[in-house]
Amino acid sequence: MRKLPFLNPKSLTVIAVAAQAAAFLVWLAQGGGHSPSDRAYAWIAAILLVAAAAGIIWRSRSEKADEASVERKLAQKDEVFTSLFDSIPVAITLLDRSGAFVRTNPASRIITGYAESEVIGKSFTEFIHVNHLNETMRRFQQTLGGDVSTFHSVIVLNTGYPADIHVTTLPIKDDKRNITGVIAIYEDITKKRQTEERIKHMAYYDDLTGLPNRRLFRDMVAEYLVSAGDRTRVYVVLLNVDRFKLVNGSLGQDIGDMLLLQLADRLNRSVSDFGVAARMEGDEFGILFRDSGGAVLPGDLAHRITEELDEPFLIQEYTLHISTSMGIAVGCGGADESVLLKNAGVALSKAKERGKNGYELYTPEMDELYLSKFTMENDLRKAIQDGEFVLVYQPQVHIPSFEIVGTEALIRWRHPERGIVSPGEFIPIAEETGLIVPLSEWVIREACRQNRAWQLDGLPPIPVSVNLSVRQFLQPNLTERVAAILIETDLAPEYLELEITESMTMDVEFATAALMRLKELGLRISIDDFGTGYSSLNYLKSFPVDKLKIDRSFVRDIMDDPNDAAIVRTIITMAHHLGQTVIAEGVETEEQLAYLRTYGCDELQGYLYSPPLSPEKLRERLQSEANRVQGGTSTA
Repeated sequence: MRKLPFLNPKSLTVIAVAAQAAAFLVWLAQGGGHSPSDRAYAWIAAILLVAAAAGIIWRSRSEKADEASVERKLAQKDEVFTSLFDSIPVAITLLDRSGAFVRTNPASRIITGYAESEVIGKSFTEFIHVNHLNETMRRFQQTLGGDVSTFHSVIVLNTGYPADIHVTTLPIKDDKRNITGVIAIYEDITKKRQTEERIKHMAYYDDLTGLPNRRLFRDMVAEYLVSAGDRTRVYVVLLNVDRFKLVNGSLGQDIGDMLLLQLADRLNRSVSDFGVAARMEGDEFGILFRDSGGAVLPGDLAHRITEELDEPFLIQEYTLHISTSMGIAVGCGGADESVLLKNAGVALSKAKERGKNGYELYTPEMDELYLSKFTMENDLRKAIQDGEFVLVYQPQVHIPSFEIVGTEALIRWRHPERGIVSPGEFIPIAEETGLIVPLSEWVIREACRQNRAWQLDGLPPIPVSVNLSVRQFLQPNLTERVAAILIETDLAPEYLELEITESMTMDVEFATAALMRLKELGLRISIDDFGTGYSSLNYLKSFPVDKLKIDRSFVRDIMDDPNDAAIVRTIITMAHHLGQTVIAEGVETEEQLAYLRTYGCDELQGYLYSPPLSPEKLRERLQSEANRVQGGTSTA
């Protein structure tokens, strides 16, 4: 600053500080990383500071003849500067070269809680958090060297709590451009940083379980692979809860969430001493660990997790038993995290395909399975649009008379290139992707249409049985959809039988209400694969069920396994006490038939009588039987 002869040293100091502060505030007003309101205040403060300094110069020059008047006016202008310094809403502190406080404004006192008298003469280092002291001192020395410095620090408030601050320090220079101190301008960004931390946590951690999410898990896999040496193996495990959609759908999302919370806690405990657990999405979890000495083998880990999850989960009034499927992939240093995650996903698909409740270790041969599954999903979507599905019908026979009393509709896929595709290949994919809902609705509509067509041909009316999928059973508008199909196809409700699996009745209240709504339409209800699930016999009597179907696994060994034989006898006796019909599926031998007849089983379904038939073949069979009955013959 060029020396003006009519200014005394005190005025020069005030003007110098005002000019430097105004320069910084102009920078702040032009952006400076602060909020719009702060920038607006900065513009006003900068203009007022410049005006105050200019006023001192102009007044001093015009009144230089009157020294007493100059001193008086300068004192007034000093008061103006002080008023501006105290009114600026940004915290400002003046420090001498030793770092001692010279002056603080009210905004500073609001942030720190310290009165000016409590800090004047003390070193700023007494108020800096120990973890940030070295960096703050380095920045102070840098400013004494003439640089403007902007940085983050943490101070200790008079309450003892830490506070994050964003600080800019500027050197104070006299008229000879000697640095005499430092101006520190700062703001409290504690809430801002807390908000940023919350946002970061939301971006990288799962809200429900608190575990790392897919994004963070992927980053961690990448870090593990980068830091792994040639002899260090990195393991990725992907885990799915078997049939979780059934739990979540039948017992409600709240129960499902509580199950996931407990499961996440158990998984975390299982691997916390050597790895990391994460929630990928839904009921899929990830586990990551590395091993350079063979201390943890994939199979051992899978067994450890299985044992941890074998214990039942107690949630409100429910006791839940779950199983899991796991896919495991292994990589070494330098491998690609995307490939490793993809491989674990392929292995998981293989584990689920093999019957769930197990694990698979990835092998390159599985890539063909992954591609096949991807191709089948695309083909499945196209097949639904193009109408590539057909139904076949397996007769259900009255054991005493051996007459057809019903039929079950079974879906088949006529693939344009692969020919007939087994339901065992495409139904799991349809369930996984949600395509099972439109596919199941098509089955009901087509079965009703065909049954009505047989009736219009003059054949004896019999009910047609259709399996409901889990997803379909959980649809809130199921009853309305079925009613609409019955109206559309003009089929009387008593000629449609819907089969549910035993496991669908886990939520007794929901199942009872859903079945009652369906029964009100006038159709029939049966429980398929009875004896393989976990339904309570105590609640069975409350379900509006017409028929129990004995699972083929019991019928198959009925002549060799006393336990299976006893189960079959018990189911027959119990069902009859409840006024329900009993049908055995998978009957293939005369010996099985004789046993079932002895203990009073009502109906059978199986290759002993007939395999599944095309609509035309079943029509012929029904016509032949009608002719036989009319002719007075019967086969028993």
